[in-house]
Amino acid sequence: MLIERMAKENPTWGYKRIQGELLKLGYRVGASTIRRVLKRVRIPLAPLRCTDTTWRQFLRMQASSMLACDFFHVDCAVTLKRVYVFFVLEVGSRYVYLLGATTNPDGAWTTQQVRNLLMDLGDDVTEFRFLIRDRAGQFTTSFDALLADVDIRVVKTPRAAHRRTASPNGSCALSEPNSPTAC
Repeated sequence: MLIERMAKENPTWGYKRIQGELLKLGYRVGASTIRRVLKRVRIPLAPLRCTDTTWRQFLRMQASSMLACDFFHVDCAVTLKRVYVFFVLEVGSRYVYLLGATTNPDGAWTTQQVRNLLMDLGDDVTEFRFLIRDRAGQFTTSFDALLADVDIRVVKTPRAAHRRTASPNGSCALSEPNSPTAC
């Protein structure tokens, strides 16, 4: 139905806006009729619809202006030490910056690595508005403040993100913490 489609594709539109758009298309429909139709198909009011941005929607809408960072580790067979590698990913282009490797990634080291990245990006730093990171201890307030100085907003991953597992259809479901499919 057209009313349902307009409401789903335009989450900020209220009854009056949908009514006006339908009138432009040549359909005279009352706001109360639109309200009844949306209630019947269980579509909430516009303010409730528009504030319910899911994590997936946020990522899709902001991908070109987003960076993501994290660590991965490599166990060195020669020194028998674990080496942590800090990387940043341009989400839109999937370009990866390997910023550094260390056996002790503390807050000061991580902050210095992101400072070096910002210097390397130069004027291109203005292309980015968000940096996604987890809630690890290596990301200190000085790390966040350094990014805030260049107008990059730090977005922390949801707390239960490490317990989520992706399925082939693209949805994400909670998994058991000790499950072999847990991320």
